Amino acid sequence: MQPYYEANGITIYHADARDVLAQLHSADCVITDPVWPNVPAGLYAGADDPYGLFADIALHFPRLVQRVVVQIGCNSDPRFLSAIPSELPFLRTCWLEYALPSHLGRLLYSGDVAYVYGSWPASRLGARVFPGRAPKAQPHRNGHPTPRAYEHVRWLVGWYARGMVIDPFMGSGMTLRAAKEHGFPAIGCDVNESYCEIAAQQLSQEVMEFV
Repeated sequence: MQPYYEANGITIYHADARDVLAQLHSADCVITDPVWPNVPAGLYAGADDPYGLFADIALHFPRLVQRVVVQIGCNSDPRFLSAIPSELPFLRTCWLEYALPSHLGRLLYSGDVAYVYGSWPASRLGARVFPGRAPKAQPHRNGHPTPRAYEHVRWLVGWYARGMVIDPFMGSGMTLRAAKEHGFPAIGCDVNESYCEIAAQQLSQEVMEFV
């Protein structure tokens, strides 16, 4: 399978995640924000059956990775995650609060929730005990219709990754950017080419140092 983008240990595939994961062999963890069960109809490919799509992807998790971190909205039904195989036991919940909450009807949309499964990452200095509340942050508008807060993604990668990161629903590539920042290789894929292009452009940007 030909990569859409490949540089500095980061690989993007413009492809269905089911096809990509079937060809991968091993990594450290999956960190992803999948198509949620309450996503508006027609917004994303797979929105017609998010339960079935996630179940197909989750079948690959036990043979590929040691842990899985799934981010969903605070108004998303967590029973959606029952598709995660029992070989990856539940570890904990993480709260990803927004600095500026909004509202959906009577719901105060105060942030997202991440659920962690599998085995604990190796202990290291400064990461003996794992927290469950990320610093407050706000989503970054970057051309994706439902962007995440990059600070939240970077926090999840920093705490729960110890090697190769896979994001089967990469969107604008925030997980890959965070992996690159932390020095981890990463693989991401998306069926929407415009999102692959956003991710590739952001990953290609070099930080300029001024002295």
